[in-house]
Amino acid sequence: MVWSRTNQLIAAAAASLGARAEPLGREHTDYFMRLSLGERRAIVSKTRSPFLTQVAQGLANNKHLSRELLRARGLPCAEGVLVDEAGDIHGPAVQELLARHGRLVVKPNWGNRGVGVATDVRDLATLTRARDRARAIDLDEEVLVEPFIPGTNLRVAVIGGQPIAAVEVVRPKLAAGSSAEAQVATLNRDLRRGTWTAPSLCPMDQIEIEEDLEGHLEVYGLELDAPIPAGREVEITGEELAVIDRTDEVDPQWLAVAASACDLLGVNVGGVDLRGPLAAFTRPPAEAAGAALLLEVNVVPALHLHALPTEGRARPVFAAFVAYCLQLPGAPPPCAVVRV
Repeated sequence: MVWSRTNQLIAAAAASLGARAEPLGREHTDYFMRLSLGERRAIVSKTRSPFLTQVAQGLANNKHLSRELLRARGLPCAEGVLVDEAGDIHGPAVQELLARHGRLVVKPNWGNRGVGVATDVRDLATLTRARDRARAIDLDEEVLVEPFIPGTNLRVAVIGGQPIAAVEVVRPKLAAGSSAEAQVATLNRDLRRGTWTAPSLCPMDQIEIEEDLEGHLEVYGLELDAPIPAGREVEITGEELAVIDRTDEVDPQWLAVAASACDLLGVNVGGVDLRGPLAAFTRPPAEAAGAALLLEVNVVPALHLHALPTEGRARPVFAAFVAYCLQLPGAPPPCAVVRV
């Protein structure tokens, strides 16, 4: 039996604390694990804790609604327009957003891992194709359209209401010149990339062309095996080019924003996505003047990003997760009540 990277890290952290991590049933499934130490027991699903409620998970997964509720509580959230099954992507709300910002992001309202997300959308034709693809992926055929925020991606890990770590996630970009297929092949030669079929503790994954990339390129009117035209650049959402630990550089008030977002939504183990210029996160949110904003709270927070950064110090996020789930001495108490 070979655990996935996440479960390997959970098992190693459990062992370091004197605890056990074992399969839940006789037939192996990577989605459930039993943690135990003495009389303490906890069942976890990857990095979902035993305290997470279905309501909290569903609320966090609804990007538009959760942002609306968090914004009402004073958190600096990105704006957005929800386009449901009956909505018009060329309606006045989206048109006004495009006219005001010039660059948009289109994503499934209910999704994860960056699947179906199109960034830097600048024209109606691309907007329409991005809508169609995001709608086909979304659970309820709902699409969220939001401004493109210049800068970088910051992910903050929150465990038991406490911000534990922060990383800058740099996404790979396909540039003008050779084909996307050739550029991805070059990226995949990086020895820091592992595969799903042979899980290892590599910090990044191989980019699976057949999984998502071809449809992603079609949104921009590009083909997998054709050279990318001059002046074009396409970000591969959901993949990493570098993961840089920024825990000690991020202003504590931004960490508090992330913790508050999780607390209000009832997400006791979460990954909070923020976007903006890196320099904005080294100052309090009040000084960012809207340049940096909160995007979403993830209930499956990709803790491996903090445990296996490509640059900077590894953070003990999995030990914190195991201690919290087993309620070991010193761990924060369960906090999974929806407060919005």
